[in-house]
Amino acid sequence: MKVEKHFKLGPVIVGCRSIALLSLCLFLSSCTNPDTNSGSNEANYPFSGNWQGNGTDSEGNEFTFVAKVSHLGDNKYRVLILDKLDTLEKPMHIMDGVLENNKFPYTADEGLYEGGGTLSEDLFEGYYKGPVDGTFRMWPIK
Repeated sequence: MKVEKHFKLGPVIVGCRSIALLSLCLFLSSCTNPDTNSGSNEANYPFSGNWQGNGTDSEGNEFTFVAKVSHLGDNKYRVLILDKLDTLEKPMHIMDGVLENNKFPYTADEGLYEGGGTLSEDLFEGYYKGPVDGTFRMWPIK
């Protein structure tokens, strides 16, 4: 085999190794949980994160759920109500509101429901009004 042939392939091998390393870095960074809050993030946005809860509707039905709460900026939050956290299913409800003075008035499901609640240190207690009314409580998943 000629030496020139190895030198001609050198940049290709280095390029392939660089692409492989870059791909590995991107893969590993995608494995981290983007919803994971650092301690300072929780202090800045105490409503953000994963929550679990239960409630009762106006017909007496009890229910349980989990919620993913995301800070959208300017005290705005979006709450996705889910059956379980790791799912590709569409959320059961989507709540949008503004958190001010630990009060969170919101609308859900494009205005079908309206509600509100109060955030304390480790508890959110809320209500909703719409085709069915109800109350609920949720707390952070630790």
